[in-house]
Amino acid sequence: MTLTAPAPAATSQIGSAAMLSLSKFEGRRLITHPVVWLGALGSAAMALFEMWEYAPVLNRVSVTLAWTMLPLAASVALVSGWAVLRARGRNDAQPPVVMPLSMDRRVGGIVIGLLWPAALTLLLQLTLLVWVWTRDPVTSIVWTEVLVGPLYVMFAGALGAAMTRWIPHPATPIFSVLVLLGLMVILPYNQVDWGRRIGVEWLQPMAWPQDIIPYEVAFRPAGLHLGYLFGLALALTGIAVAARTWIGPILLGAGLLLALAFGTAQIGLISAGQRVEAIGQLVGDDLECETRDDVKFCAMPGYDGWIDGWQQALTPILQAAPEDASQGIEVRQYPVHNVFLLDGQDYNDWWWIQPSYEDLAGRDVIPVSSMLASWSHIEIFGSLAARIVGCDVQFGCQGESQRIALLWLLLHDPESQSNILETAGSDYAEVSECMVAELWRNPGSTELIVDNWDVLTAPETSYDQAGEILGVSVPTGYDQNGILVGGCP
Repeated sequence: MTLTAPAPAATSQIGSAAMLSLSKFEGRRLITHPVVWLGALGSAAMALFEMWEYAPVLNRVSVTLAWTMLPLAASVALVSGWAVLRARGRNDAQPPVVMPLSMDRRVGGIVIGLLWPAALTLLLQLTLLVWVWTRDPVTSIVWTEVLVGPLYVMFAGALGAAMTRWIPHPATPIFSVLVLLGLMVILPYNQVDWGRRIGVEWLQPMAWPQDIIPYEVAFRPAGLHLGYLFGLALALTGIAVAARTWIGPILLGAGLLLALAFGTAQIGLISAGQRVEAIGQLVGDDLECETRDDVKFCAMPGYDGWIDGWQQALTPILQAAPEDASQGIEVRQYPVHNVFLLDGQDYNDWWWIQPSYEDLAGRDVIPVSSMLASWSHIEIFGSLAARIVGCDVQFGCQGESQRIALLWLLLHDPESQSNILETAGSDYAEVSECMVAELWRNPGSTELIVDNWDVLTAPETSYDQAGEILGVSVPTGYDQNGILVGGCP
């Protein structure tokens, strides 16, 4: 009787099938681990904190939904490292019953199982998007930005598995988390380069979120970075499953080639054509404009849903001002200070947070930004009041009586009203605030102000002249800045 040994190919097929079966077990174990759920809660809390006060702009939300997955990624790196230790029989008194697989196949099952926490990450992002959609968002989702989150979680898990595979120490999973955090800051970035070049910070696995810079002018190579991150994750997978077989070196080589190709393609100077295109979004004719109640509202493409809010913010001040106050007014959206896009301009370190007060096409406009929803309201209200009174939108009023007229208009906004009246009751109130607070208590003052509007808004009209016209007292003992020591009388 002759005995025939089983074919090696059959043994290999059984091992691969067992590894895939093990990946399901490891995947379920990963997403049910308490530490992973703690990381998911941390990511959800971080995302809500970042988006709570901001007007929901979907292209910016896309970036936020990626980098706020950091706590979840760190927890997956930690738990995947523990899984490798368990597969080696180092930290579990009763390890799971598995088929006699080689260590590379056991780790392979763990790495494939990372698809489960990646799916959990995507589910968390979609849940947060549902909340965002309830807040009437504008623009559209950039999926190449969003998908960085799940892929980064897989990268973190592969990092934890690879390090623990080859440095099998109980402290290695914790060290892998520290390495993961270090990769967030290992490459320097330069704010001056934003808008002019894509810097080396994009070679970090998780690209720098660039604070709250609007997506339209951030020049983010999101698609290329997604390919770069996939290459890094693939290379780590090859290291994690390396053995005497061919699969590990192939995965490592393919991953490094992808990372090299996409990584070098994503960094470099931003072309003049791209900068000109961005400028066109600020000063060109591509903005979506509507005229309502003699006021022209212009929003960048995708932001027209905010025009209703801008009009609502303007209504109280237009009703308080003379009838012809709205003639020729244009409200125009500026996402940021825009001079950084132009060659030869000095760098302004506030370009990323303030709206531009200077129209590059020379128009007389009311600027409104695309940042915080509350900021949009305050900016447009204050800028319109200054425009109607004849003051500089950026630097305020120079004339004494002009300050009274400006504050009078601002009193018709509930938020501004509470601030002005509270300041008028303090020990360091301005003369204009004292006079306006007295006017606010007098019936019929609105008609009096409107009837004498031209005189009150003239730069040469003094406090004393305005007080005589309006029938209010003028406090004395104020300094050259109009500040009273001791408060209003």
